[in-house]
Amino acid sequence: MLFHLLFIMSLVGQGLSVESFGKDFITAFPENVASYHPQASSNMLQITAFYTDTTVSITFNRTNVYNENLQSGQTRVVHFPTYVEQYQFKRSFYSVRINSSKLIVVLWISQRGDSVQSSFVQPVKNLGKQYSIPFINYNQMLASLYSRALDNWRCIIINAGSIMNTISIQTVSMNAQQTFNFTLRPHELYQFQTNGSEIKVYSNNTVAVLLTHPCAETSWCVCNMVTNHVLPENLWGQTFVVPSVKNLNSTWLQVTSTTNLTLTAQNIKIAASNSDLISFPYLESGPQLITASNNVSIRLISPGFILELMPESMFAACFLLQVNSTGAEVLIIAETASRGDVYVDAGLLSSTDWKTVANSRYSSVSVSLRGTHVIWHPASRIGVYMFEKMESGIPYGGPAVILNEDPDRDGCMADPALYKTTTDVMTWPESHDYCLNATLQLSKASSARAQRDMTNFLQKDVGPRYFWIGLRRSLLTLEWYWKNGNNSEYSMNYTKWADGHQETPWKSLCASVSQDANKDFSWKSVPCCSKMRPVCYKKALYFSGLTFDSLHNHFYIVNQTVCLLNQCHLF
Repeated sequence: MLFHLLFIMSLVGQGLSVESFGKDFITAFPENVASYHPQASSNMLQITAFYTDTTVSITFNRTNVYNENLQSGQTRVVHFPTYVEQYQFKRSFYSVRINSSKLIVVLWISQRGDSVQSSFVQPVKNLGKQYSIPFINYNQMLASLYSRALDNWRCIIINAGSIMNTISIQTVSMNAQQTFNFTLRPHELYQFQTNGSEIKVYSNNTVAVLLTHPCAETSWCVCNMVTNHVLPENLWGQTFVVPSVKNLNSTWLQVTSTTNLTLTAQNIKIAASNSDLISFPYLESGPQLITASNNVSIRLISPGFILELMPESMFAACFLLQVNSTGAEVLIIAETASRGDVYVDAGLLSSTDWKTVANSRYSSVSVSLRGTHVIWHPASRIGVYMFEKMESGIPYGGPAVILNEDPDRDGCMADPALYKTTTDVMTWPESHDYCLNATLQLSKASSARAQRDMTNFLQKDVGPRYFWIGLRRSLLTLEWYWKNGNNSEYSMNYTKWADGHQETPWKSLCASVSQDANKDFSWKSVPCCSKMRPVCYKKALYFSGLTFDSLHNHFYIVNQTVCLLNQCHLF
């Protein structure tokens, strides 16, 4: 798998960060019965590296079972045997830890016959200490559809840290409350069966929580394994656009809240710790806006399908898609006023099928995509879901990977600009060489935005003084040009000269920038032999189009053996 552009993410989020990439992940594989299918289950992790020379390791049952060095944009699909599944109600070390030296994304997939579930694994940084776990009354839902149903919901709690962790489980049922406490060792998990109660989790340290059913009925004699990677309470929100997902004939909402609240759009009153399913047939006409009076989490539920909705507060500017099958549906939610500015990779999304979401400022569109893509908006935040479907037509999937939270008119940023200086003073030629030796270049403030980024960096230094920038004059033509490494660029669409500058050529051939805000960080021309500090930088990189090789390299982890394309090697 190759990318035209270096696949790098090093954005530092402001405030609540919900980017779905990271270096540390932890998850588990719940039992996938789907007992009406004779095939063995298949449990997989699809790992994509952002940086070149990314060392990835996987630990299962406290044993390192996989190590590899991945290159930029490279994807590995790692298969696990059936015995990794957590089927007993007890503690175990059957958690799966993924660690990397640089940033990656991890897609979790479980399949048995036509029963398929997938979800992007949230990095440990997005996990929390407080969760509210709903009881999904499957009997209530299916009673109107089929003659019988099966309640066998389970909860898996994984200690995400490397220290002992005390967890308190509080169950609320029929106004009765019970509490039990237990301690998990580093990366240990505990699975228990839910008893028809709303469950609250209070943990001393970070945990991951999975709500799962090994064989939830979809119709008579057909079932799917269903898994919900529960969001911690700090990622809840108040406003949701419920996506219209194809092939869902009957749909319900389940709202989890710590307080009494009202769904304002439907004027539905919901009590705290309520687990009732709310019939929600409105999706037949398209996505619907839901607003709650307090922070909540909302799931869209249908037989064999469960989707944790992303609140408006988790909308972002840029999403990564990794779609492995044909016939996949990608749902994009954007502000109606700017829906024509949504990009797929380097080009504008061309669609006339946008539909407005009633009583909101949003519109949505469904498009078919396959492979790896970036969907982004230059001026506002959007929401993106990706759904694939089983042979039965039932969908699976969920929110796409969040790469950038904040919009950027230049695209989906892969790596922000980096600035650096030194305490040493030197001539312009010496400064040029100094930056090149640091694999950087003298700062190029060729736009108002670049000038602003540079001055933001300069304000952090003690001043006032002047710094070298990468602008100088040609000895032959006397034109000013930007020196980009060992190349020259004569385009000068933006300048910030101070009064009295540019100087005459025989006085000065190089340019510097003032660190003084009172001088508006203006430029002046000075002799190149003057001595001052350089401003070195690395320009920001943006995704500008991706190529995707659909042939993945597959690894099989079986009995401490890794098999690559059927050639096995012992650890």
